[in-house]
Amino acid sequence: MESFKNKTFLDSIICAVRGMVNAFKTEKNFKYYFLIAIFFLIVNIVLGVKSWLYIAYVIPAAGVFSAELINTAVEHLCNYVSTEIHPELGIVKDIAAATVLFWGFGYFAVEIMIILQTVN
Repeated sequence: MESFKNKTFLDSIICAVRGMVNAFKTEKNFKYYFLIAIFFLIVNIVLGVKSWLYIAYVIPAAGVFSAELINTAVEHLCNYVSTEIHPELGIVKDIAAATVLFWGFGYFAVEIMIILQTVN
């Protein structure tokens, strides 16, 4: 039986980039969060946010992207397991989607705090 394990670290990176590109091409919410992240980055630059506050910007942004990628993977796996409507798979998809929502709330809350810290 052939293993699906990547042989090198570079192989792992290539697979991860391929996954991100696929999500960007196929998932509208991933694109929305990407555009929101770019928007807030521009706002932060224009407002002259202190450099250390970019840490607070990057962590929840990375969390949103990661959660969206995991949510996408869960949706693909559930759709592979069954093409029929299945209540348990629906719950799994909803829970995965909720992780994105919570990271999104946190991201917006942190960005509001960054902006308030900078303009005051």
